[in-house]
Amino acid sequence: MVSHEITFYIAAVVLVVLTVESCIKLLNRDTFGITIGVYVTVFAWYFVDPFINPASYDYLPSSLLGESYGQVLLFLIGFRVFAPVAIRWIGRQRSSGIFATRLTPEQILRGVAAIWLLLLMIGIYRMGGDVVGALFPLDGRSGPTMWGRGAVETGASGFLISFAGYLFNAVTAFLGVLVFFQRSAAWRLIAGAMFAITLPYFFLAGARSHFLAAVLPFILTYLFYGRHLLILKLAILAVAFFCLNEGFKFVTAFRGTGFRDVLASENPYELMDEDARPSGLNMIQELCFVNVYLGTGGASPAYGARYLNELLNFIPRVIWPSKPMIGIDYAKWRGFESEHDENGELGVNTTVSSGMIGGGVLNFGQIFGPVAAGILMALWIGVLIYWWEQRKSLLRLVLFMLGAGLTFNLGRDISLLVLWPVIFAYCFVRLAEMWATRRFRELPQLATVTPAGPMQVVAGRLSQ
Repeated sequence: MVSHEITFYIAAVVLVVLTVESCIKLLNRDTFGITIGVYVTVFAWYFVDPFINPASYDYLPSSLLGESYGQVLLFLIGFRVFAPVAIRWIGRQRSSGIFATRLTPEQILRGVAAIWLLLLMIGIYRMGGDVVGALFPLDGRSGPTMWGRGAVETGASGFLISFAGYLFNAVTAFLGVLVFFQRSAAWRLIAGAMFAITLPYFFLAGARSHFLAAVLPFILTYLFYGRHLLILKLAILAVAFFCLNEGFKFVTAFRGTGFRDVLASENPYELMDEDARPSGLNMIQELCFVNVYLGTGGASPAYGARYLNELLNFIPRVIWPSKPMIGIDYAKWRGFESEHDENGELGVNTTVSSGMIGGGVLNFGQIFGPVAAGILMALWIGVLIYWWEQRKSLLRLVLFMLGAGLTFNLGRDISLLVLWPVIFAYCFVRLAEMWATRRFRELPQLATVTPAGPMQVVAGRLSQ
């Protein structure tokens, strides 16, 4: 159906042109090329699903698909127009700290490892001392996990559990990046071991976004700083992409019931539908539903109230008992209302992501909404470029890698629920910088942090 829409082709051409522009910027050592992360995100969430799951779009009116791809076009234009403005504005902000500390990669790793170990011990305690169950939650969402909690927590414990879960996600991502910067094999082995031990938890817990938040910074750092030839890197990344794609099929199919039968089976693929395809990238479909939701009077544009609710979502419900529950009205309209199951406290049995463009439409309407979403993503790219330009500090470089890895998840929702890991990581970085500044105040700052092995082509192209 999408192949019949002129707006699909216009949006696709604009996306290709902007992507080529970003690639040229990268080759010319222009940090504006980092915007390619947004274009890859748009492509994955809005252009892939109609071709891998075409049957899901057969019942959608042609005019609705045309309108939705027109909004994708508005998003791209808004992002490209405001990105330079956001980059200049954020780049002019005065720094409140000293970035190039005298902390060595090993010292940073020791601090991160201490937090990782503390959180792991707390998680194991919450699992009743079950170490295997904590690291390998084979029952998926149907069983307990280290940071599992009720959908609506009215006590202080719910806030603390969420805080610990997001921090654990950030620490795991830090470990994956720090592997490449340790100056001895022993420290690299320690960092790699902690990283590898933790990954099964995120995979088996069933939240693909949390797993990607942990693993994508590792993949990006390997691409930038790995010692292998570029052709070998690309081959390894292709294999990694295939494994992720296949693994997420199992996550989608079995996270609700658990993975014990899968692991016990001689041929796990026999337990899945032979026509199983990747799912969840259907944000263009959700954008169509959002347009119907507003067009039929299901709701009116919130004029930023939904974004405000997302921003204030960190306030514990014990302090703000009437705190709005995000996205419940839209999930009910989509047909997921529930009154009697375990999630009855929410009123729905699942929540539905409206996508980064759909979220803009829900907030500011069908014309200005996509542009508003583009502005928000432009601000995010400005922050990433700001951190990249401070990469002389290993702490800031790790922060950039974590943020760049989270950019893909923002395609599903521009929300603090996506960004909490990098926010907590930023707090850790600032504390480490202040501590190091006081400790080494009388000593000259180091110019740079040199990774283990020569910097490869991609990172070199971005250097100024």
